[in-house]
Amino acid sequence: YVGEISPRKLRGFANSTSSFFWSLGKAIGQISGQRELLGSQSLWPMLMASCGLPALVQLVTLPFFPESPPYLLMHKGDQEGCKKAIRQLWGEGQHQAEIDDIMKEKATMKNTKILSVLELVKEPAFRWQLYMIVILTATIQLCGINAV
Repeated sequence: YVGEISPRKLRGFANSTSSFFWSLGKAIGQISGQRELLGSQSLWPMLMASCGLPALVQLVTLPFFPESPPYLLMHKGDQEGCKKAIRQLWGEGQHQAEIDDIMKEKATMKNTKILSVLELVKEPAFRWQLYMIVILTATIQLCGINAV
């Protein structure tokens, strides 16, 4: 969501920071799970409930955020809703260039064929990319980061 609602110049930064916060969350979870902090048997309920606090905050606040402008324009075709969401997210100003970029992306997506998983696996042009994704995913799972 943050990647979609951020302005074009900040979109890469917003998307790349998510992995940092994932790692930070894992580290905080590992540290707070130590016996000296919340890892004792009597404090386990507090440790397990601590996951619910951010989820509750998100559950309560998310309905007040607008739909993402690309979603409104590309999937729903609601140009006025898109403009309203952009003004609500980014403030008043000229945002026609961003809307034009979304329209260009929509036109590009209209001409793009969506492949099924089986078609993707059979396509020779994507074979090396698939190999790399499978190898990276397998090594992440097998490297022991989950055990740490």
